[in-house]
Amino acid sequence: MKKISSAHILLLVIAAVQLAAALGLSLIMALVPGFYIPIWAQLLLSPVTMFIPFAVYCIWTESNPLKVIRFKKVKPASIILAILVMIFSYPVILALNFISMLFVDNAMASVIPSVMKMGLIPALIFMAVIPAVMEETIFRGCLYNTYSRVRPLAGVFLSALLFGLMHMNFNQMPYAFFLGVIMALMLEATDSILITMIMHFCLNGFTTVLSYFTMGSAQSMTESLSLTETLTQTYRQALSQQGLYSSMSEAQIDAMVSDMVPQMIGIFVGVLAVIALVALIVVLALIYATFAVNGRKPKEILLARPADQAYVQGVRGKIKKNRMMDVFVIIFIIYALEECIRSIFM
Repeated sequence: MKKISSAHILLLVIAAVQLAAALGLSLIMALVPGFYIPIWAQLLLSPVTMFIPFAVYCIWTESNPLKVIRFKKVKPASIILAILVMIFSYPVILALNFISMLFVDNAMASVIPSVMKMGLIPALIFMAVIPAVMEETIFRGCLYNTYSRVRPLAGVFLSALLFGLMHMNFNQMPYAFFLGVIMALMLEATDSILITMIMHFCLNGFTTVLSYFTMGSAQSMTESLSLTETLTQTYRQALSQQGLYSSMSEAQIDAMVSDMVPQMIGIFVGVLAVIALVALIVVLALIYATFAVNGRKPKEILLARPADQAYVQGVRGKIKKNRMMDVFVIIFIIYALEECIRSIFM
Protein backbone atom coordinates (compact mmCIF):
# COMPACT_ATOMS: atom_id res chain seq x y z
CA MET A 1 0.00 0.00 0.00
CA LYS A 2 1.31 3.46 -0.85
CA LYS A 3 2.40 5.51 2.16
CA ILE A 4 0.20 8.48 1.31
CA SER A 5 -2.82 6.29 0.62
CA SER A 6 -2.38 4.51 3.95
CA ALA A 7 -2.39 7.87 5.72
CA HIS A 8 -5.56 8.85 3.85
CA ILE A 9 -7.20 5.57 4.81
CA LEU A 10 -6.37 6.41 8.43
CA LEU A 11 -8.12 9.78 8.00
CA LEU A 12 -11.18 8.13 6.45
CA VAL A 13 -11.33 5.54 9.21
CA ILE A 14 -11.18 8.27 11.87
CA ALA A 15 -14.02 10.18 10.19
CA ALA A 16 -16.08 7.00 9.81
CA VAL A 17 -15.52 5.93 13.44
CA GLN A 18 -16.45 9.39 14.71
CA LEU A 19 -19.60 9.41 12.58
CA ALA A 20 -20.56 5.90 13.74
CA ALA A 21 -19.94 6.81 17.37
CA ALA A 22 -22.04 9.98 17.10
CA LEU A 23 -24.90 8.14 15.38
CA GLY A 24 -24.72 5.28 17.88
CA LEU A 25 -24.89 7.61 20.86
CA SER A 26 -27.77 9.53 19.29
CA LEU A 27 -29.66 6.28 18.76
CA ILE A 28 -29.08 5.19 22.36
CA MET A 29 -30.25 8.54 23.67
CA ALA A 30 -33.38 8.30 21.54
CA LEU A 31 -34.21 4.74 22.64
CA VAL A 32 -33.22 4.95 26.30
CA PRO A 33 -35.19 7.62 28.21
CA GLY A 34 -33.06 9.59 30.62
CA PHE A 35 -29.77 8.35 29.16
CA TYR A 36 -27.11 10.99 29.74
CA ILE A 37 -23.51 11.29 28.57
CA PRO A 38 -21.27 13.43 30.80
CA ILE A 39 -19.61 16.35 29.06
CA TRP A 40 -16.15 14.91 29.75
CA ALA A 41 -17.12 11.70 27.96
CA GLN A 42 -18.40 13.71 24.99
CA LEU A 43 -15.10 15.59 24.83
CA LEU A 44 -13.13 12.34 24.96
CA LEU A 45 -15.01 10.91 21.98
CA SER A 46 -12.94 12.72 19.35
CA PRO A 47 -9.44 12.00 20.75
CA VAL A 48 -10.28 8.35 21.47
CA THR A 49 -11.56 7.85 17.93
CA MET A 50 -8.25 9.31 16.73
CA PHE A 51 -5.95 7.40 19.07
CA ILE A 52 -7.26 3.90 18.37
CA PRO A 53 -7.06 4.12 14.54
CA PHE A 54 -3.60 5.73 14.82
CA ALA A 55 -2.38 2.90 17.06
CA VAL A 56 -3.69 0.37 14.54
CA TYR A 57 -2.05 2.37 11.72
CA CYS A 58 1.37 2.22 13.44
CA ILE A 59 1.01 -1.53 13.98
CA TRP A 60 -0.18 -2.09 10.40
CA THR A 61 2.69 -0.07 8.88
CA GLU A 62 5.20 -1.39 11.45
CA SER A 63 6.14 2.18 12.36
CA ASN A 64 7.59 3.74 15.49
CA PRO A 65 4.92 6.30 16.59
CA LEU A 66 7.51 8.84 17.78
CA LYS A 67 9.36 8.67 14.46
CA VAL A 68 6.13 8.85 12.48
CA ILE A 69 5.13 12.12 14.13
CA ARG A 70 8.70 13.54 14.36
CA PHE A 71 8.72 13.92 18.15
CA LYS A 72 12.05 15.57 19.01
CA LYS A 73 13.50 18.05 21.47
CA VAL A 74 13.24 21.74 20.63
CA LYS A 75 15.34 24.76 21.53
CA PRO A 76 14.03 27.19 24.18
CA ALA A 77 14.33 29.97 21.58
CA SER A 78 12.01 28.02 19.28
CA ILE A 79 9.41 27.75 22.04
CA ILE A 80 9.52 31.51 22.62
CA LEU A 81 9.15 32.16 18.89
CA ALA A 82 6.28 29.66 18.68
CA ILE A 83 4.40 31.43 21.47
CA LEU A 84 4.95 34.76 19.69
CA VAL A 85 3.64 33.22 16.46
CA MET A 86 0.42 32.21 18.23
CA ILE A 87 0.05 35.64 19.86
CA PHE A 88 0.32 37.45 16.53
CA SER A 89 -1.85 34.82 14.83
CA TYR A 90 -4.75 35.66 17.11
CA PRO A 91 -5.90 38.77 15.15
CA VAL A 92 -5.99 36.67 11.98
CA ILE A 93 -8.01 33.98 13.76
CA LEU A 94 -10.42 36.61 15.09
CA ALA A 95 -10.85 38.10 11.62
CA LEU A 96 -11.57 34.72 10.02
CA ASN A 97 -13.91 33.76 12.85
CA PHE A 98 -15.73 37.10 12.58
CA ILE A 99 -16.25 36.73 8.83
CA SER A 100 -17.51 33.15 9.16
CA MET A 101 -19.96 34.23 11.88
CA LEU A 102 -21.65 36.53 9.38
CA PHE A 103 -23.06 33.32 7.91
CA VAL A 104 -23.11 30.76 10.73
CA ASP A 105 -23.24 30.56 14.53
CA ASN A 106 -20.18 30.18 16.71
CA ALA A 107 -19.63 26.39 16.69
CA MET A 108 -18.30 26.31 20.27
CA ALA A 109 -20.78 28.70 21.89
CA SER A 110 -23.18 25.96 22.99
CA VAL A 111 -20.37 23.75 24.33
CA ILE A 112 -18.27 26.23 26.32
CA PRO A 113 -20.69 26.87 29.24
CA SER A 114 -21.00 23.13 29.97
CA VAL A 115 -17.24 22.63 29.79
CA MET A 116 -16.53 25.56 32.10
CA LYS A 117 -18.73 24.01 34.80
CA MET A 118 -16.13 21.22 35.18
CA GLY A 119 -13.60 23.73 36.51
CA LEU A 120 -10.58 25.39 34.93
CA ILE A 121 -8.05 22.52 35.23
CA PRO A 122 -10.35 19.79 33.81
CA ALA A 123 -11.42 22.22 31.07
CA LEU A 124 -7.77 22.84 30.15
CA ILE A 125 -7.09 19.09 30.02
CA PHE A 126 -10.07 18.29 27.80
CA MET A 127 -10.02 21.45 25.67
CA ALA A 128 -6.29 22.14 25.35
CA VAL A 129 -3.97 19.30 26.38
CA ILE A 130 -5.69 16.30 24.80
CA PRO A 131 -6.67 18.01 21.50
CA ALA A 132 -3.16 19.47 21.16
CA VAL A 133 -1.61 16.01 21.40
CA MET A 134 -4.07 14.00 19.32
CA GLU A 135 -4.89 16.49 16.55
CA GLU A 136 -1.23 17.31 16.01
CA THR A 137 -0.38 13.60 15.99
CA ILE A 138 -2.84 12.96 13.15
CA PHE A 139 -2.65 16.09 11.00
CA ARG A 140 0.93 17.27 11.34
CA GLY A 141 2.51 14.08 12.66
CA CYS A 142 0.95 11.55 10.33
CA LEU A 143 -0.55 13.37 7.34
CA TYR A 144 1.87 16.27 6.83
CA ASN A 145 4.97 14.23 7.61
CA THR A 146 3.83 11.73 4.97
CA TYR A 147 3.31 14.51 2.42
CA SER A 148 6.64 16.13 3.29
CA ARG A 149 8.47 13.12 1.89
CA VAL A 150 7.05 13.87 -1.54
CA ARG A 151 6.05 17.56 -1.90
CA PRO A 152 6.49 19.51 1.36
CA LEU A 153 5.01 22.87 0.29
CA ALA A 154 1.94 21.29 -1.29
CA GLY A 155 1.66 19.10 1.80
CA VAL A 156 1.52 22.20 4.01
CA PHE A 157 -1.68 23.36 2.30
CA LEU A 158 -3.27 19.93 1.81
CA SER A 159 -2.78 18.93 5.45
CA ALA A 160 -4.13 22.34 6.51
CA LEU A 161 -7.18 21.89 4.27
CA LEU A 162 -7.89 18.47 5.76
CA PHE A 163 -7.41 19.87 9.26
CA GLY A 164 -9.92 22.62 8.55
CA LEU A 165 -12.44 20.26 6.97
CA MET A 166 -12.13 17.77 9.84
CA HIS A 167 -13.92 20.26 12.10
CA MET A 168 -17.01 19.63 9.94
CA ASN A 169 -18.41 23.16 10.25
CA PHE A 170 -18.01 26.40 8.33
CA ASN A 171 -17.26 28.47 11.44
CA GLN A 172 -14.07 26.67 12.45
CA MET A 173 -12.88 25.62 9.00
CA PRO A 174 -11.29 28.94 7.84
CA TYR A 175 -9.19 29.63 10.92
CA ALA A 176 -8.34 25.94 11.36
CA PHE A 177 -6.96 25.98 7.79
CA PHE A 178 -4.85 29.04 8.64
CA LEU A 179 -3.57 27.38 11.81
CA GLY A 180 -2.81 24.21 9.87
CA VAL A 181 -0.59 26.19 7.49
CA ILE A 182 1.43 28.04 10.12
CA MET A 183 1.84 24.96 12.33
CA ALA A 184 3.07 22.83 9.41
CA LEU A 185 5.60 25.58 8.62
CA MET A 186 6.70 25.66 12.26
CA LEU A 187 7.04 21.89 12.22
CA GLU A 188 9.49 22.21 9.34
CA ALA A 189 11.21 25.17 10.97
CA THR A 190 12.01 23.13 14.09
CA ASP A 191 11.87 19.57 12.73
CA SER A 192 9.73 18.61 15.73
CA ILE A 193 6.01 18.14 16.28
CA LEU A 194 6.54 19.09 19.91
CA ILE A 195 6.55 22.75 18.85
CA THR A 196 3.14 22.48 17.15
CA MET A 197 1.70 20.69 20.17
CA ILE A 198 2.89 23.60 22.32
CA MET A 199 1.35 26.10 19.88
CA HIS A 200 -1.93 24.19 19.77
CA PHE A 201 -2.06 24.04 23.56
CA CYS A 202 -1.31 27.77 23.89
CA LEU A 203 -4.15 28.74 21.57
CA ASN A 204 -6.76 26.39 23.07
CA GLY A 205 -5.52 27.08 26.58
CA PHE A 206 -5.80 30.85 26.17
CA THR A 207 -9.31 30.50 24.73
CA THR A 208 -10.33 28.19 27.58
CA VAL A 209 -8.98 30.49 30.30
CA LEU A 210 -10.61 33.50 28.65
CA SER A 211 -13.94 31.65 28.46
CA TYR A 212 -13.67 30.53 32.07
CA PHE A 213 -13.37 34.10 33.33
CA THR A 214 -16.06 35.43 30.97
CA MET A 215 -18.68 32.69 31.35
CA GLY A 216 -21.48 35.26 31.35
CA SER A 217 -20.42 36.47 27.91
CA ALA A 218 -20.06 32.90 26.67
CA GLN A 219 -23.56 32.13 27.88
CA SER A 220 -24.98 35.18 26.11
CA MET A 221 -23.39 33.99 22.86
CA THR A 222 -25.69 30.98 22.82
CA GLU A 223 -28.75 33.21 22.91
CA SER A 224 -28.05 34.86 19.52
CA LEU A 225 -28.60 33.25 16.18
CA SER A 226 -25.80 35.00 14.36
CA LEU A 227 -23.34 37.84 14.58
CA THR A 228 -25.55 39.99 12.35
CA GLU A 229 -28.48 39.52 14.72
CA THR A 230 -26.28 40.34 17.71
CA LEU A 231 -25.23 43.63 16.11
CA THR A 232 -28.85 44.35 15.22
CA GLN A 233 -29.98 43.83 18.81
CA THR A 234 -27.08 45.94 20.11
CA TYR A 235 -27.93 48.80 17.76
CA ARG A 236 -31.62 48.63 18.69
CA GLN A 237 -30.68 48.83 22.37
CA ALA A 238 -28.53 51.88 21.65
CA LEU A 239 -31.44 53.57 19.89
CA SER A 240 -33.69 52.76 22.83
CA GLN A 241 -31.23 54.21 25.35
CA GLN A 242 -31.06 57.40 23.31
CA GLY A 243 -34.84 57.72 23.51
CA LEU A 244 -35.37 57.48 19.75
CA TYR A 245 -37.95 54.71 19.97
CA SER A 246 -40.63 57.11 21.20
CA SER A 247 -40.11 59.58 18.34
CA MET A 248 -39.81 57.07 15.47
CA SER A 249 -42.11 54.49 13.96
CA GLU A 250 -41.15 50.81 13.87
CA ALA A 251 -40.75 51.04 10.09
CA GLN A 252 -38.33 53.96 10.45
CA ILE A 253 -36.31 52.09 13.08
CA ASP A 254 -36.16 48.97 10.89
CA ALA A 255 -34.96 51.07 7.96
CA MET A 256 -32.28 52.74 10.09
CA VAL A 257 -31.10 49.39 11.47
CA SER A 258 -30.99 47.79 8.00
CA ASP A 259 -28.83 50.70 6.78
CA MET A 260 -26.50 50.98 9.75
CA VAL A 261 -25.75 47.34 10.59
CA PRO A 262 -24.08 46.56 7.22
CA GLN A 263 -22.03 49.75 7.56
CA MET A 264 -20.98 48.77 11.08
CA ILE A 265 -19.98 45.33 9.86
CA GLY A 266 -18.09 46.79 6.90
CA ILE A 267 -16.11 49.23 9.05
CA PHE A 268 -15.31 46.59 11.65
CA VAL A 269 -14.25 44.03 9.02
CA GLY A 270 -12.07 46.65 7.32
CA VAL A 271 -10.27 47.59 10.52
CA LEU A 272 -9.91 43.96 11.56
CA ALA A 273 -8.57 43.03 8.12
CA VAL A 274 -5.84 45.69 8.32
CA ILE A 275 -4.83 44.53 11.80
CA ALA A 276 -4.89 40.90 10.66
CA LEU A 277 -2.74 41.69 7.61
CA VAL A 278 -0.09 43.40 9.75
CA ALA A 279 -0.20 40.51 12.22
CA LEU A 280 0.17 37.99 9.37
CA ILE A 281 3.32 39.74 8.14
CA VAL A 282 4.75 39.54 11.66
CA VAL A 283 3.80 35.84 11.87
CA LEU A 284 5.62 35.05 8.62
CA ALA A 285 8.69 36.95 9.84
CA LEU A 286 8.66 34.99 13.10
CA ILE A 287 8.37 31.69 11.23
CA TYR A 288 11.35 32.68 9.07
CA ALA A 289 13.27 33.57 12.23
CA THR A 290 12.46 30.12 13.62
CA PHE A 291 13.96 28.49 10.52
CA ALA A 292 17.08 30.61 11.01
CA VAL A 293 17.40 29.82 14.72
CA ASN A 294 17.38 26.12 13.91
CA GLY A 295 19.78 26.44 10.98
CA ARG A 296 17.18 25.29 8.46
CA LYS A 297 16.56 26.85 5.05
CA PRO A 298 12.85 27.17 4.20
CA LYS A 299 13.31 27.25 0.42
CA GLU A 300 15.40 24.07 0.33
CA ILE A 301 13.08 22.22 2.72
CA LEU A 302 9.68 23.29 1.40
CA LEU A 303 10.54 22.95 -2.30
CA ALA A 304 12.39 19.64 -1.94
CA ARG A 305 11.30 16.70 -4.10
CA PRO A 306 13.01 13.59 -2.62
CA ALA A 307 13.63 11.18 -5.48
CA ASP A 308 13.49 8.06 -3.31
CA GLN A 309 9.87 8.81 -2.40
CA ALA A 310 8.58 9.62 -5.90
CA TYR A 311 7.65 5.99 -6.54
CA VAL A 312 6.65 3.31 -4.06
CA GLN A 313 5.58 -0.29 -4.09
CA GLY A 314 1.84 -0.58 -4.49
CA VAL A 315 -0.61 -3.48 -4.54
CA ARG A 316 0.89 -6.81 -5.72
CA GLY A 317 4.36 -5.27 -5.80
CA LYS A 318 3.59 -2.94 -8.68
CA ILE A 319 5.61 0.27 -8.61
CA LYS A 320 3.35 3.33 -8.57
CA LYS A 321 3.80 7.06 -8.27
CA ASN A 322 3.24 8.20 -4.68
CA ARG A 323 0.59 10.84 -5.47
CA MET A 324 -0.81 13.20 -2.85
CA MET A 325 -4.33 13.09 -4.25
CA ASP A 326 -6.08 9.74 -4.36
CA VAL A 327 -9.60 8.35 -4.14
CA PHE A 328 -9.47 8.08 -0.34
CA VAL A 329 -8.72 11.75 0.31
CA ILE A 330 -11.19 12.85 -2.37
CA ILE A 331 -13.94 10.87 -0.60
CA PHE A 332 -13.05 12.55 2.69
CA ILE A 333 -12.96 16.04 1.15
CA ILE A 334 -16.38 15.57 -0.48
CA TYR A 335 -17.91 14.29 2.78
CA ALA A 336 -16.35 17.02 4.94
CA LEU A 337 -17.28 19.79 2.49
CA GLU A 338 -20.87 18.57 2.52
CA GLU A 339 -20.89 18.76 6.34
CA CYS A 340 -19.39 22.27 6.32
CA ILE A 341 -21.93 23.50 3.75
CA ARG A 342 -24.77 21.85 5.68
CA SER A 343 -23.68 23.71 8.83
CA ILE A 344 -24.48 27.00 7.07
CA PHE A 345 -28.12 26.07 6.62
CA MET A 346 -28.75 24.30 9.95
